[in-house]
Amino acid sequence: MNILIGTAIVWILSAVFVTPLAKAIATHRLATADLAYAGEPGTPNNTQARHASIATQSYILADVLVMGIAGLIAGLSGYWFIGISTKAAGWPGILTFAAASFIGLGVRGHAA
Repeated sequence: MNILIGTAIVWILSAVFVTPLAKAIATHRLATADLAYAGEPGTPNNTQARHASIATQSYILADVLVMGIAGLIAGLSGYWFIGISTKAAGWPGILTFAAASFIGLGVRGHAA
């Protein structure tokens, strides 16, 4: 049952928090990356691949941050969760979510 609930939590958090945060991080990183590459003569103009890489990295960073915090809060509340992601970029966040929930349980158990 915790797998179903964990997956639902992951999907909701991804839609509400991860996607907007990833978009903000990617926008900031793309602006600074474009400025860095604009002044360098002779650099290959592979902007699509660079932008896709920055977008994926930004999503993974936002996913790990949000899911880590959510998992820790869940663990401190006494719950453990394991979820499933249909996207490859979502798996680092899923693993962080599960690990953080177990870490929170451990901290909660030792604090009592």
